[in-house]
Amino acid sequence: MAALPSPTQVAGTHSAIYEAYYHQVDPNGAGTIQALDAARFLKKSRLSDVVLSKIWDLSDPTGKGYLDKAGLFVALKLVALAQAGKDINMSNIHSEAPPPKVGELPKVPPVSATPPARPAAPSPAPSMPLSDWSMKPAERDKYNQLFESLQPNNGLIAGNKVKGVLMESKLPIDTLGKIWDLADQDKDGMLDRHEFMVAMHLVYKALEKHAVPTTLPPELRARPARPPSRPPSRPPSRPPSRPPSPGSRPPRPQPPPQQSQGNTALLEGLLDLSTPPSQTAPPIPPVPTMTPHMPSQGAGSNWVVTPVEKATFDAQFAAADTDRDGFVSGLEIKHVFLDSGLPQQTLAHIWALCDMEGLGKLSCNQFALAMWLVRRALRGVAPPPALTPDMLPPPQDALQLLAQV
Repeated sequence: MAALPSPTQVAGTHSAIYEAYYHQVDPNGAGTIQALDAARFLKKSRLSDVVLSKIWDLSDPTGKGYLDKAGLFVALKLVALAQAGKDINMSNIHSEAPPPKVGELPKVPPVSATPPARPAAPSPAPSMPLSDWSMKPAERDKYNQLFESLQPNNGLIAGNKVKGVLMESKLPIDTLGKIWDLADQDKDGMLDRHEFMVAMHLVYKALEKHAVPTTLPPELRARPARPPSRPPSRPPSRPPSRPPSPGSRPPRPQPPPQQSQGNTALLEGLLDLSTPPSQTAPPIPPVPTMTPHMPSQGAGSNWVVTPVEKATFDAQFAAADTDRDGFVSGLEIKHVFLDSGLPQQTLAHIWALCDMEGLGKLSCNQFALAMWLVRRALRGVAPPPALTPDMLPPPQDALQLLAQV
């Protein structure tokens, strides 16, 4: 599944209005907009539920159950297209359209018409020469180590993994969006080694109070020469959806002890962060690609969790979801897991299997699968190394979601 286009490409000339809408829905800059909040916001467009359901499916193509900034911008653009009487599909996502009307049109400060082509100053920070953007050998080593610890697949790291690392820097969301747009030079939604090093270097500089440049400095644009004996780091096609076999990656003596740490711990020393890691188990290889999302699919259709079991788990979920955000964190269900008496290593593995986006929390269906795996483990059946297709939690029906608003 191709990554969503960048927010700046989608918004076009109406970026200020799109940004204003985004800050309405995500005022704290969390980077994720929960399903009910997004549905309640999109209802203000006065489009029909059927149209909004299609917009939701296109904005959340992988069925995560929430929208990030790119997803919300796509939803807003599709709303604008529908309100202008145009077809709502991804082939029209870059076409010009009036700004979307979702409730009252937000008031935005007038934007100067200065073209961003070539600024007069050589850099946003005149006192800092361009040579300061080059990476020192020690910095390269740190970025390389972090890249390997995130377990690249065919030389690439998916955007959702990189997002977790960027968010740990605590930089403003707008700043992180600029850094991502500069680093993802081929706009494929993934970063190879050089692109990842560029992203981390820009994060490091931003934390040192350097302004993020509007265009990529020449020192960061040039890619280091690759050894002739090594194949190109970027394959001609996307990484396969089938999990790679354990022996497909070259052995490395150092990463294994680090892979049990969360992104925060991996950034210790690099970004001087102190938040405790949110994940205790190593990332699990990606599961097989899900079948195309069908809005009519229910939580009991061809799923290992039976409707009777699901009803029981839903009651546990409702009791644990104290903040009523549609998710449960590890803290909220820690006692539920520990009461099972299973080894903590097994419980950590079950959590990692079900927290497929690495958010540090589980949706209702993900929680049901986790409890199903816990029950099965109590009967002596160990959790699998990766989820099989019949174990994948079905995404929440968009029409059901809208009906809750």
